[in-house]
Amino acid sequence: MKHLLIICLAAWLGANSLMAQEVETDTVATKTENNEVTTHDIKGIVKDRQGRPIVGALVRVVRTDISVVTDIDGRFLLEDVPVTARGIVVESVGMEAEEWDIWEPMRMPARRKKVTFVAQAGLSMSRYTYYGGSFKLGYEVGLGIEVRTSRKWAFRPMLQLSQRGTEYKQEQNGMSYQETWSPLFLDLPLYFVNRHRVAPKWNIVFSFGPVFSYGFGGNVKTDFNGQQEEIGAFDKVNYDGYSHYRLLYPFNFGVAYSLGVEWKQLTVGVWGKNMALPSGQYDEMTMDPCEHNWALTFGAAYRF
Repeated sequence: MKHLLIICLAAWLGANSLMAQEVETDTVATKTENNEVTTHDIKGIVKDRQGRPIVGALVRVVRTDISVVTDIDGRFLLEDVPVTARGIVVESVGMEAEEWDIWEPMRMPARRKKVTFVAQAGLSMSRYTYYGGSFKLGYEVGLGIEVRTSRKWAFRPMLQLSQRGTEYKQEQNGMSYQETWSPLFLDLPLYFVNRHRVAPKWNIVFSFGPVFSYGFGGNVKTDFNGQQEEIGAFDKVNYDGYSHYRLLYPFNFGVAYSLGVEWKQLTVGVWGKNMALPSGQYDEMTMDPCEHNWALTFGAAYRF
């Protein structure tokens, strides 16, 4: 007599093919009491050893009155099966009845939200490298959204307030000179986020993408032998009757990247930016000279 081969599919999760002579059930909780699952659904297919579906086979749960007959494709659905039930019996005309064990029921994970809000904050270290500036502490805060495109990938545009500056110091022949740059930028990074699961609820998160920025405030302080002066980082000044940006042009651009560890919705890590800071001459942007700004931010991000 032919033996029956039952392939139980993950309920509502999609098909999972099983080994012969075995029943495997990933089930959907249908009733709970005191946060404990009491019943669940079992979905599956009955086939013979040649892989052909068995039509009209009786599938019943051991020690219960719950039973169902397979359809034309050999499929069956047992609803509201008590979690205490541990066996299924399959019977069909001309075939030997067989009993299979039921696996422990599984809770269905909550469906991932496709769009979530993101808040980020941290302390930064930045420097301008073209003229050999030193690192200066700053900050970065921002809000954005994250759009999940797949299980591992997401797109995250952010709007960030960043202070990315530097310091220059020079001492020679008993004279000292120091510049402290503290410009403010409104950054728009467009992150492509990639997640790699390392444990339940834990991910390694890597992101990268372009960033566009607009400078709108901040200052540059100078100190020459105790004589101090302060000017706006993006203020226009006049030379020979021409108006131009003395230090930095407001629009700048670069690349952004990050690496962090995520637990549930919280990510702790480091975010980096490599920015090109054009200068402004005669009210026009010029890349000659063009300062390079490197910034690292140590902080956290949370998805709501």
